[in-house]
Amino acid sequence: MTSSTPEFDPAPYEAAGIPPAEGHRWWAWRLTAVQATAWRRAGVTDPAEAVQWTTAHVTPGMVATCRAAGLTAAEALLWHEYEFDLDDAIALKHQGHAPDQAYDLERGRKPRSPHDPTAPGDAFTSLMSFAGGGDPRDRAQRFIARLANTDALVIYSYCGEDWVDDQAVAWARHNVPAPTARMWQELGLRPAEASRYIQRGLTPMAVARAWWQAGIPFEETASWAGAGLTPEEAAAQRARGVTAEQAETLRALRDDL
Repeated sequence: MTSSTPEFDPAPYEAAGIPPAEGHRWWAWRLTAVQATAWRRAGVTDPAEAVQWTTAHVTPGMVATCRAAGLTAAEALLWHEYEFDLDDAIALKHQGHAPDQAYDLERGRKPRSPHDPTAPGDAFTSLMSFAGGGDPRDRAQRFIARLANTDALVIYSYCGEDWVDDQAVAWARHNVPAPTARMWQELGLRPAEASRYIQRGLTPMAVARAWWQAGIPFEETASWAGAGLTPEEAAAQRARGVTAEQAETLRALRDDL
């Protein structure tokens, strides 16, 4: 019985001046020799980066404009995830806005800067008392001290569950209460990834339902979602043969954003 899986044919890539080893990388991302040539002419030599640009609805001819505006492929994908088109993304970036801040502004909400030195106030004092007084070795106290600008009720939710490790700090810094953070973790999402869904008014259950309805296996959801794709985009990529492992590569490229 013969396999229906297509085999790599280096001929079209070699005809386009692309060495076989490099051609295989483009083929593995389901990009044809013609597509690879267009991206290479645009200065994109990494197929994973090309897929990021494509997912963000950026064509090879638009890459130069993005780069001139200081917009990377990963950033373009993040703006796309927040439902901004490229022109708006560039304009808002020039105004000094990050995608999440711009999303809040568009909806009439005052964005909170991650560098906002808001004083903790009385709630912080009461939490310090709750954590065990002045003992600097107390785990909860150290946890609270790392979260001085975080909502007091959010901090209480972690202390109440005795979840005060580095992971808890990461979730709390995104103002995600402990029970909700556990649900996002069950989906395999990281704090920044979950935060983008939260800002759009989505719950873990709503996100899980959307990916299930798109036919994405549960164990792959975090990789595709973390890569910045919608359920529909992920389904289309899977239909073309792109794997969850490749989506995880895209996800890793976004980790620093």
